Amino acid sequence: MSVSRGMWMASLALLWIATAAVISFSVPQAPDSPQVAVVKGESGPCSADFVVKDTSGKGVYGAKIELHVEYGFMGLRKLDATVNTNSEGKARFEGLPDRIRKAAEFRISLGEQKQSLQYDPQSNCHPKLEAVLGQK
Repeated sequence: MSVSRGMWMASLALLWIATAAVISFSVPQAPDSPQVAVVKGESGPCSADFVVKDTSGKGVYGAKIELHVEYGFMGLRKLDATVNTNSEGKARFEGLPDRIRKAAEFRISLGEQKQSLQYDPQSNCHPKLEAVLGQK
């Protein structure tokens, strides 16, 4: 009894599908983690990572972080960027300029709660910043 080439290929395909299904069910999956919101300024090599917390230390969801920067020759180039925090209170800015014309600050807000943090790329081009909302 001879097996035709078509039957052999079909059997091989079924074996491959069964093996792939077993492998996909047996490999432990990483727990879902909230995606960190990232805004890309495409204006330079700097970045800034944020964690926004409440007074109990819990991450604040949906806090708005804004930045206005003037850079380049005579400050003619401007970057306005906004990002909101994820469920862990995290957010990230990428592509920030490394030389700015005048002092800049990140403005963090949620409702009536506000806080500002300085942006000085000359002293730290990749700051990791933490803000606590709800402090008086």
